[in-house]
Formats: sequence, structure tokens, C-alpha cells
Amino acid sequence: MSRRTHRRAAAAGTAALLSCMLLGAPAAHAAPPAPDGKGGWTGTWGTAPAPAAPDGISKEGLDDRTVRMVVHTSAAGGELRLRFSNAHGSAPLALGRTTVALPGPGPNPAPAAGTLRPVTFGGAGTATVPVGAEIVSDPVPFDVPADRDLLVSVHLPKPTGPATWHWLAQQTNHVSEPGDHAADAGNGAFTRAETSWFFLTGVDVRGKGARGTVVALGDSQTDGVKSTLDGNARWTDALARRLTADPAGRGLGVLNEGLGGNRILRDGSETDRPQRGTAAAKRLQRDVIDRPGVRTAVLYEGINDLQLEPKASAAQVLDGLRGMARRLHEQHIRVVVGTLTPFKDSPFHTPEAEKARSEVNAALRSPAARADFDAVVDFDAAVRDEADPQRVRAAFDGGDHIHLNDAGYRTLAEAVPLAELTGSPAPAVHGR
Repeated sequence: MSRRTHRRAAAAGTAALLSCMLLGAPAAHAAPPAPDGKGGWTGTWGTAPAPAAPDGISKEGLDDRTVRMVVHTSAAGGELRLRFSNAHGSAPLALGRTTVALPGPGPNPAPAAGTLRPVTFGGAGTATVPVGAEIVSDPVPFDVPADRDLLVSVHLPKPTGPATWHWLAQQTNHVSEPGDHAADAGNGAFTRAETSWFFLTGVDVRGKGARGTVVALGDSQTDGVKSTLDGNARWTDALARRLTADPAGRGLGVLNEGLGGNRILRDGSETDRPQRGTAAAKRLQRDVIDRPGVRTAVLYEGINDLQLEPKASAAQVLDGLRGMARRLHEQHIRVVVGTLTPFKDSPFHTPEAEKARSEVNAALRSPAARADFDAVVDFDAAVRDEADPQRVRAAFDGGDHIHLNDAGYRTLAEAVPLAELTGSPAPAVHGR
């Protein structure tokens, strides 16, 4: 399991000390987690934190509001813990009362009766997260089902400043009227809907067969853009369901570390789209290596490097992917890489970008790629139009000719051979 570096920070309103896990802390994966999950934690849900947008709620931040967020599990567990990030904050982040529950029915869910549980940090009911840091809660006894929504509610008692958030959640979350509503049994105080997650970056589980984590690092395709809102129809969701249904894959959690507009080599612009986040090569440590119990990483990124100014070359994208793979292998993490899918007729398609995409895919399909990656999944072949291979098949097109619909994302998930995620030793090229 990973070794983490921890920092002690003062809990707001108390003298209690708590453990704050700093971003970029060194990790070492000596071996996969124990088969019964008792050797450590498994990530059941995760998302990549990013800086606030130039305007709107993330820029304004939150003050004396409670945020009630819906997250979707992948692996089951008998206890859980939460992760909150202040990675991109400008001031310490005060966390007030925090709770977790199973949701009841309805589009604006309230906690199901009898499921609400308090969450503590170092034994205290409140905490302060330093600038640039991540905090992990105390373990909470909780019967966490696989493939099920959870409600996480956190009161933010002080002005947060610009928020560390995930802007394209594909999930409706809710912000309350002023006050602490984290333990509310109803949802009447939650009057504002937002399709983003705020500060929450992970849910880990332990026990009940949880036995390790698969992390998908990517851009808007991994983020699930154009999938059904509140439908949990990202390709990572479909992959998690496949693993749960397979005896060899059951107990593996899947974390979605996709970020809309993200690139391998360049950060989001500070003045235009900072919410595109830190370049994948820079956030690899935080968003993959330092996640709990990581066994396999799926790298599916590079199209934005080829199409957004200043554009990268195919060689630069390949070097970026190989560099990330080397770092992951140093931590004994298996690496699966995906070919880049078509985007003809999208606003970003140019002959230059198409040529570069073809060069990247040809290199990944070549036998030489086996020296760098444990497996290559041909996402391109899975969803392209055979009559016009530069175009996404109409049945899979999300409408903008670059992102996929629910059927397209399911097809990506089906292209991933589960044996490559559960420890098959033989590297291979799949989906061709």
C-alpha cells in the first residue's frame, strides 16, 4: 500500500489535531492490496480538483452554506472515509459539520431514513484544510453498496474564497440557504442546483472484499461530457459495473480523474479556462499515484493537446504518455493506454490535428508500444465510423461530433479487457 506524508493542522473551533494529507506526497506501491481489503483502503469514487473559473459560483466561493453532493460508488465496503481538497484555494478552508448518507428517492434527494452518519476529522466535528492540502476524514462505519449513490453534506461556515471544485460533474448537486443543514433530514433548505462538486475529491472504502483501485486519467471523454445528467453513464461507470459483475474484478474500485479540456502537457489558461486544470503530467502524482490501493491506471488523454492552441505535436503527446507510464511503473502500477477517438466535423477538427491523431494512434498500435505500456485499448476502433474513420459513428455521437453519448461510452468500457485490470501479466493490444 502507499506510504503517505501527513501534516497536522488545527481543527476549527477546537484544539484537536488532525491528519492532513499533502498533495504531491511520495507514495510507493510494493504490492497489490490484500484480497479481502483488510490490507488498506480502496477508492470507490473520486474526481479531479481544479481551480475556480474566472466567474460564477466557484470564483465567488461559498460562505455559511451547506453543499449536499451526490457521488456514485464503484466498490462496496464496510466503512468509508472522505477526502476534501483545498488544492487551489487562496486561504485555509473551514469545514463545518459533515455527514454521509444513502439518498432517498427523488431528483433532489434527502437522506434515506436511518442512514445519516456524522463524519469527523481527528475526532473533531470540524476541520481546517491548509492551502494546497487535502484532508482525509476518520473512518465511518457504513454499509457502502457497490453501484449506488451516496449523499455527502458539508457545511462551509466561513468564506471559502475561490473554490477548489470539479466543474463538469454530470451530476446535480445542491447548495443550501445560509446555515448548517448538513444533518437535515429533508431537502427544503437546498434551493440552488449546481452541476459541479465542491472541495470533495474522494470516497474510500475498506472491508467487504474491497481490494484495490483502477484510476482513469483523462479529459472530457473520461469526464463523461454529453452523457445523461445524473445517469452515471460515463465510460468509467460502465467499466465499474462490468468489474462488479465479474468474479475476477469484483471488489476493484474505479476512480474517474477526467477533467474537461485537460491536456497532458499544458495547464488550463489562468485567464480563460483555469477549470481545465493542471496538466495531466503534473497532476499524475496527486490524482493517480497518491490514491489508495492503486493497481492499474488507464491513460486516455492527448486530443486536447493536438487541437488547442498552442498545439502539441504527435511526438510530444507520445513522449508525455510514455513519461507518465514510466512514473507509474516505478510505483508498480500497471498502465493501460487508450487510442484517441475521432472528432471530424467538430469545431476543433483540422487536417493538421487529424494527421497528428493518426500518428499517435499508429504509434500506440505498433508492437513497440508494448515496451512502454502493459496494454493498449483501441478506443478509436471501437467507436469510429467504418465508412469514414475520421468520424464518430452516428449511433455513438453525443451531438458535437467529438464527445460520445451513453451508448458510445458503454462501448468504450466494453473495449477494455478486464484481465488487464485484474493483473493479467501479458501485455497486448486490444480492440482492433
